[in-house]
Amino acid sequence: MEYTEVKSKIWTKDFLLVNSITFLAMTAITTQMGTLPLYVTALGGSKAVAGSIVGILGISALFFRLPIGILLDRYGRRLLLTIGLGILFIDFALLNVLQTLLMLFCLRLIQGIGNSIQATSAATMAADLIPKEQLSIGLGYFSIAQAVPGAIGPLLGLAVVETYGFQALFRVALLLTSVAFGLSFFLSAESPRTLFFGGTQKTKGGAIEALSVMKNRGVTFPSLIMFLICFANSGVIAFIAQFAIEKNISGAGYYFTVMTVITVLIRFLFPRMMNRINQTFLICGSILSISAAFGILAYADDLVHLLLAATLYGIGFASLLPVMNTIVLQSISDQERGRAIAIFSAALDVAYGGGAMLWGIIASVFGFQVMYLFCGGFGLAALFVYLLFDGKKKQMS
Repeated sequence: MEYTEVKSKIWTKDFLLVNSITFLAMTAITTQMGTLPLYVTALGGSKAVAGSIVGILGISALFFRLPIGILLDRYGRRLLLTIGLGILFIDFALLNVLQTLLMLFCLRLIQGIGNSIQATSAATMAADLIPKEQLSIGLGYFSIAQAVPGAIGPLLGLAVVETYGFQALFRVALLLTSVAFGLSFFLSAESPRTLFFGGTQKTKGGAIEALSVMKNRGVTFPSLIMFLICFANSGVIAFIAQFAIEKNISGAGYYFTVMTVITVLIRFLFPRMMNRINQTFLICGSILSISAAFGILAYADDLVHLLLAATLYGIGFASLLPVMNTIVLQSISDQERGRAIAIFSAALDVAYGGGAMLWGIIASVFGFQVMYLFCGGFGLAALFVYLLFDGKKKQMS
């Protein structure tokens, strides 16, 4: 009998542990978001070097996502989760000792690999633990553990650096990672068949099987939709501070705070939304809310409009992500979950990694207003892709 049949509730001990591990590991990673360029400068590096060291995390994650997905389906989730957390633990320990630009670059590369392993493993494990009939709701809760560190991590990192210095920053990250690593050993032995290595039937994995997952429209269309949304949002993340300075808007940091608070609130309300709102209407409304946020940003000239855009984006993204993730997971077998989640996550990695480069060129040539209007256009393109996907799905049914 499968675990989801025995445990009909979402909040099991293992699900709580996976959420806690994700929260701790992602907080450790995000403490460096605003502080790492400062550390590079302190070591004598230029802005270009800082950009390379910051960006290598996403690049390494991109190249390792799919191989990790194959390994997850072949060897199980907890083994790889523990390995990923172990890599992060060693990486942060070495960051406290090795203090040169070359070693920082190398350790960030390794950090990207470790983070890819733990993040993909944890997301796949969460999907395994959630009852199938409550998959959207459970993924909405799990995404809170993924989203909140993006708000508190940078603030924690800056506070630690300003008060105690850069070495304390890496010690805090080491502490958070060590707790997450320890918690991984408390995951229950009575878990889904696909969760652990040993005594279970495993998929053969490999490149051919990975390509077969990529050919599944239920995987590629949601991944493409989230790619377009996150590609557009990368322009906000990268340039919102510079945009606010140009517009003489103070308090731009509150954009991310408001967006995160709204995201958490919406995901707690998500179960009621799923029961009362048609899925197609929810998805289309979410994408339109996101597109409207970019449009408001294009013409924002005060903090009120900035926070209104943050609210609309938070509402849209918080509703859209778990639904897209659910469509992916409902389109594949349990033995393909690791690869499907890896493909879905890789789409986000590519979007955030490559988006800022394109938006930087557009902003320098046409200005921020045109850039954010283009971002809104990407949002509308995502709506077109979904309507195309929904139309094909109805034709096949």
